[in-house]
Formats: sequence, structure tokens, C-alpha cells
Amino acid sequence: MSRLPLVAADRDDPPVATVFRRFREEGREPIALYRALAHAPELLGPYNDLAVALRYRARTPRALRELVILRTAQLTRSRYELAHHLPMARAAGVAEAKLAALERWRTSGEFDERERALLQCTEELHRCELSAEAFAALERSFTPAEIIELLLVVAFYQAVARLIAGLGLTIEPEYDRPE
Repeated sequence: MSRLPLVAADRDDPPVATVFRRFREEGREPIALYRALAHAPELLGPYNDLAVALRYRARTPRALRELVILRTAQLTRSRYELAHHLPMARAAGVAEAKLAALERWRTSGEFDERERALLQCTEELHRCELSAEAFAALERSFTPAEIIELLLVVAFYQAVARLIAGLGLTIEPEYDRPE
């Protein structure tokens, strides 16, 4: 269970209700992460705005962004993040073969040059560094705007994994499926 009590999903506080309504518009209930973050309504909205922008308004293909998120979840050992983003990756068109090979992407033939550049970046930034070689690989594959988006995705989901760990969140039963 969460280290903090989860805010009720039917909370009528306007900033919280606005964010929770977005979940319902997607056909699901607010997840534990957002119900915990709702203790700070003044931060929940901006957090949600960035998450929505990275998920739905970025120029880079969603499948690439989901690979970053899943690799981040693997590196941070965030089962919660994996459980929530595996279905999103599949919906974005990430092939099952790539999902199966993600932890061994360096030796797998499943990944193209762009994906490899991005996965290298993800791993280096997990260690809070980014080599000149890794950045040059990004520049060969992506525009400056895309690089900013992708760096934001890496950084944001590193933060998400740490929030999940800090809050002690467990995977909701509806997301806890064997993969």
C-alpha cells in the first residue's frame, strides 16, 4: 500500500477533480500515483500538464517514447511503471519482439539506429551523465526539438519512478497482470 493514504477518486476539489476527470474521459479511474499526488493539488495540475504534453503532444513517435519509459522502468526497477506502460507501448505499436529484447537491446537485432541512440541516452542519463558520443548519436537521428522532447521524457520518467518508490506505491489490481 501507499505510504500516504490515497485521496478519494471522487474528490470534488476543483484542481484535483479536473485531473481525475481526464482519467475518466480515458475510460479508467485515477491511478494510485495521481491519488497520492492529489495531497498537493497545487502541484498535481502542473505535473499532469507535463505528463499529458509528453504523452500526447510530443512530435516524436509515441512508440519511441514508450521504449524510453519502459527502459527507465527496467533501470529503476519500477514494476509499477512497467505495469502501466506495457499496455501503452503495445497500443503505440511497439512490437512484442522489441519488448522481449529491451533489456538486452545492445546485442539484439530488433532495434534501429534511432532506437539505439535513444536507449543509450536513456541509460547514460540514468547514471546522470550523457557522453559527447551519445549526444552526437541523438543529433544524427533527431531534430533539436525532438532531442528536447526525448530528454524531457527520460528525465520525467526517472522522476516518476522515484516518486513511486518514495510513496511506496503498489500496482493496482487492474494493472497487475503477468507479462
